[in-house]
Amino acid sequence: MGDSLFTRADSLYQAEEYDSARATWQRALAAARAAGAEEAEARILTELGFTAWRLGEPAEARRLQERALEIKERLGLEADRSRSLNGLGLIAWDEGQLSEAVGHFEVAVASARAVGDTAALARASGNLGLPLMSLGEYGRAREAFRLLRAAGRALDNDRFQGNALANEATLDIWEGDPVAAIARLDSARTFYRRNDYATGEQNALAQLGTAFERTGELDRAFAAFDSSLGLARLLALDGQQADLSRLIAGLHATVGDWRQAIRFFEQADTLFQAAGLTRDRGAALRGAAEGYLALDNVPLARARGEAALALDQQSGGLVETLDDHLFLADLESRMASGSAANRHLDAAEALADRLGSRGSRLAVGLAAARVAARVGSAAAALAGARRLDSLLLPGDLWAEWEVHALTARAHARMMTFDSAVTAGRRAVAALERLRGNLGNANLRTTLIDERSAVYGDLVVALLRLGRSGEAFAVADAARSRALLDYLSGASSRQFAELAQGQVLLRRIDGLLQRLRSANRADSRERTGEPVAVAEVTDALASARSEYEALLVRAQARYPRAMAILGAVPAQLEEVRATLEPNEALIEYLITGNRILIFVARSDGLRLAEAALDPNALAHRIETLSDLWGTRREDWRIGVPVAEALHRDLIEPLGSLEGVDRLIIVPHGILSQVPFAALRRPDTGTFLVQRFAISILPSAAALVALRRGRAGPAALAEGQALAPFPRGLPATAREVAAFRAALGGGRTLVGDRATEASLRRALGTAVPVHVASHGTRNTRNPMFSRIELARPGSVPGPDDDGRLEVHELMGLGIRAPLVFFSGCETGRGPRHAGDPARGTAHLSLAQATLTAGAANVISTLWRIDDDGAAEFAAAFYHRLRERTVTEALTATQREFLASERRASPYYWAGYTLSGEGRFGGRSAQERTRASVSLPENPEPSTVARSHQ
Repeated sequence: MGDSLFTRADSLYQAEEYDSARATWQRALAAARAAGAEEAEARILTELGFTAWRLGEPAEARRLQERALEIKERLGLEADRSRSLNGLGLIAWDEGQLSEAVGHFEVAVASARAVGDTAALARASGNLGLPLMSLGEYGRAREAFRLLRAAGRALDNDRFQGNALANEATLDIWEGDPVAAIARLDSARTFYRRNDYATGEQNALAQLGTAFERTGELDRAFAAFDSSLGLARLLALDGQQADLSRLIAGLHATVGDWRQAIRFFEQADTLFQAAGLTRDRGAALRGAAEGYLALDNVPLARARGEAALALDQQSGGLVETLDDHLFLADLESRMASGSAANRHLDAAEALADRLGSRGSRLAVGLAAARVAARVGSAAAALAGARRLDSLLLPGDLWAEWEVHALTARAHARMMTFDSAVTAGRRAVAALERLRGNLGNANLRTTLIDERSAVYGDLVVALLRLGRSGEAFAVADAARSRALLDYLSGASSRQFAELAQGQVLLRRIDGLLQRLRSANRADSRERTGEPVAVAEVTDALASARSEYEALLVRAQARYPRAMAILGAVPAQLEEVRATLEPNEALIEYLITGNRILIFVARSDGLRLAEAALDPNALAHRIETLSDLWGTRREDWRIGVPVAEALHRDLIEPLGSLEGVDRLIIVPHGILSQVPFAALRRPDTGTFLVQRFAISILPSAAALVALRRGRAGPAALAEGQALAPFPRGLPATAREVAAFRAALGGGRTLVGDRATEASLRRALGTAVPVHVASHGTRNTRNPMFSRIELARPGSVPGPDDDGRLEVHELMGLGIRAPLVFFSGCETGRGPRHAGDPARGTAHLSLAQATLTAGAANVISTLWRIDDDGAAEFAAAFYHRLRERTVTEALTATQREFLASERRASPYYWAGYTLSGEGRFGGRSAQERTRASVSLPENPEPSTVARSHQ
């Protein structure tokens, strides 16, 4: 009975059904004790210890293994000692007791060798490599893993071979060779699948995610981590779930999503503590510290960082301790404590010397160059960056962009601006190649936004050399390249070349990674396959040529869309030639603690520059949206915020004599600013009382839109849709006012206002008005949408009542004006505390402009149902005699002057994107009336958004 129970329990354990295995072993243990069979009891206690370890119960696992070992030593069971010692070693390793783990494994090796147990010797040797790797003894660790692999071959044991490959892949990653790691992990997964070993597959996927992260393929990294986490949950592996929380947190940190990163790091630390695991707690604490520092919470950052250092020093992990010192050096340099920073750098350099790996030397060198740059030693920073340049290999894109960025910044401080421009262009190029590896558009834009200072430094260096046209083009590219990424990720046949371009970018980077492996002296030995350098070089040249040719074809086929999206660089002379004498194009670029502002007019270009507190700017913008984006009687409470933003964004422009129209190209969170409502402190006038205002995603867009401007359209043939007249009763009046104001047109109300009917309307050359719910998807802006009526029959994908951003971009829109009268149809995601983020979100308005519309009116916040109907009626009445820009401006001024609608809630959230000149005759000769500030308005009740 006992033997059959043991066999059954062992089968369950091998099948990874750990809870069932435990229950069966406990029955076997009871039977063995009842029979007085101590030898069987020792064997069962050993397996129960391994089961507890798998289930994340280290204290219980240690108790069981120590009891089993005690019985084995008392009975002289030498053949079984190695397995218990092996179990104790794994527990010590998980707990971060590296020296203890090495001791247990070494004794396990000796015990297995003494009794000639080949399998036990292989297990103990392979496990010995784990703490040796953490202790920086990479040579001994690799030798141990290869011994396990050889034993696996000899024993025809798939698990042994898979484990050996996965462990050596970890070492590859630590030594800075993730490409070799990916090859090994692919082979390991083959062995695991052949043996149906889900635990091994879970571990390999986690390692694969880390390797993909190191090569810059972050979309594949997220996918691998997700799959690994799913398996860990299925297998109830608490420790692995904690570790994956840490890894996912690190990936969020990599792309600058610090709030999510902190959440996952703190979650990982909690899980590690609950499971009694200390080996990776230091990494989780350090990750949280980095997040807090990024959000300017220095006390919490220092506390977490010092706690991580104490844990890692106690466990003896050299790599982790090195990382702790590098973090604390960075923190101290930010606090202007150069001596403290240098102490940590000295400690890190000593550890790097002991480790002897290229990756550790590169990490220390980058940190030292950063510290030197931060404390003002440009010469030291430049010298450090030059030393790092010699360490870079093809494919080191994460390090490459920063090395070049540090070089550019040092040259700028030393006033050698030609060299600063050269290095700056190399930094931007590295960022662009890195961006091309990311399939997820949100990750791409976050990555570029997080490093927007690279673009800003290049702009400043070009300006110092008097190359204003090039500087203007770089500033424009800092925002618009990311818009291109959104489109390339859309499932649209209309822009198939752009999607294919992303495939080519990934192929190019893959070839670079292969070259990197080929450049290693031990490439053949590491990967098992030689790399034909000449063949890879030829393939790389071919792929690059194909990509360049693809962009040329796309520009020829879609000149308007490509210009709007930023694939065509903005040419200053073209922009100036497009502007009318009464217009000024204002382009903002947020970079570090300053804001650069280009003021382009038909007769020249001027640059304004101002100091900037990024956190204060972001806070003011979001506060103003909160105060004026909701209906409230005390709306004047927002006036001081509007005046502060006027000082930040408008006063640096200086004199704008002769200008009555501003075309604003915002950057980052500035796209959420209600510019019309910014208030001049000395006169108490709002910006809309001085200027007509429109918004564009890039300067290049203005040239493309006006160059492709069609002839006059018949206003009377417009189409208006109101799908929900019961829930939004004013929308029926709104579309009726649309038809009356234009003297005709078609109105679709209720069930007739379907997605299919809107698609047809957008394909005609007439104005289109949509009065409906707007729904913003903050997690994935590609799925923000306008709600429409659902057809009575079973809906198809083109008529399901939800016209989403990614669908809009696949349409051929011909409408000269599209008015989205719904909530937040022009708003993007929030990024509190980081004003450069959110640079390239695609709102409904921007998608519609990209797909062909000449002008789009949208909203930054929730709008009142009755107020929206009044606003639309007044706007269209004016559109018969004025351009769209003038009609919108006049309507906003009318509301501002009224008693009931003076609150910016009713008028400031409306924004215009587009060429601005569609509509009735020009009214430039009209004199703008001076308007006094009215009293508080009467509030309305219904808003057009789903809550």
